[in-house]
Amino acid sequence: MTSRPALCDDPAAIDADWMQRALAAGGASDAPVIKDVVVEDLGSATNAFGRLLRCHLTTDGGFAAAPATVIVKLPTADRRAFRFAKWLSMHEREYLYYRRVARHARIRSPALLYGDFDEDTHRFVLVLEDLRDLEVPFQAAGVEAGRARLAVREIAKLHGQFWGAVDHPALSGCRDVLGPRFRRFMQIAYLLCLPVVLERFDGSFSRETRRLVEALGPRITAHFAAVAAGPRTFVHGDYRGENMFFGPEVGVGASAGDGAAAGADFAVVDWQGCGLGAGLYDVAYFLGANILPGDRRRIERAALGEYHDIVCRLGARDFTFDDCWRSYRQNMLGVLMPCILACGGLDLGDQRLHDLVKSGLERTLAAIEDLDVAEFLPRGRLLSAGNALSILSRGVRKAYRLSRRR
Repeated sequence: MTSRPALCDDPAAIDADWMQRALAAGGASDAPVIKDVVVEDLGSATNAFGRLLRCHLTTDGGFAAAPATVIVKLPTADRRAFRFAKWLSMHEREYLYYRRVARHARIRSPALLYGDFDEDTHRFVLVLEDLRDLEVPFQAAGVEAGRARLAVREIAKLHGQFWGAVDHPALSGCRDVLGPRFRRFMQIAYLLCLPVVLERFDGSFSRETRRLVEALGPRITAHFAAVAAGPRTFVHGDYRGENMFFGPEVGVGASAGDGAAAGADFAVVDWQGCGLGAGLYDVAYFLGANILPGDRRRIERAALGEYHDIVCRLGARDFTFDDCWRSYRQNMLGVLMPCILACGGLDLGDQRLHDLVKSGLERTLAAIEDLDVAEFLPRGRLLSAGNALSILSRGVRKAYRLSRRR
């Protein structure tokens, strides 16, 4: 009964025997005998590259097991999304986080109860603690200011812990999310998605922001190379509201402190984008795309001050607040990347998803104008591979418009 269960893609394969094997292989050798498992599909909208299930466990006597529920994460059934995730090693990254990094990290994530990953196929399974007693904010409405400041303080603990220490043994095998391979892929993906975004969300752009997003396209690789020249740490990579869990009492009136009690009321999931990168990207992505512009303008200086204090206390050296603020502004330019990919690369037939990505795009565009990030746009050469791709992108945009008119 202690053998590992088979990797599965179908929720129907998760029965009492499978779960018993998984929990035993994960170290819960004293778990009660599981009589039944009821699987609740949490929906694909919660995670574009994985399938999330809540499993309700009952024992031989018909009583709720301990734990009564667990979360199981499986590969997405969407073949295109799975190929994308495999190419970027997203499932491998998350598996390595839970297996190697999580127990060292100064940020809470669900406890790993069992995990398996196949290096050849990238099929995987994670059985995780269910954080159902905590709350997930409604990201499209904007994360509340008090919760936002708490989230910035919590990610600062993780960044400060590994600041300039990316050779830490716990980070062995972690991917460089600013490496040349990543940069090239992001530039191609951005240029292919941009025409669709400019068509779908034409009214979201001012003349200035439209000009900026078009100018960034052929310079993506140069932008990420410039960011990579700065301090590096371990980053989450998708630090947004719907990947966060808060205690119900943590709201607008949350304390400005960053003690252990605050950490107990906060947790982060979905580590598929984690790796070695620029810490201020996590902060810029979160504050830029997840907070109402008015709230961001009101709290961002104070939030960055708290962030700077924490990372310096934990490991950052020769890093002034001016350096911190500059890196925040520079990384806000890079936040266009996930916005453009989401708005142009996802099927937005689901209204909830449409509203979510649109709100993120419009908030990011507002932050870009507020922070005057155009000064960080790298200077491009007239003849370059990036400009050739940009010309191709404009051609794709024309073709897309024509197809929409038919």
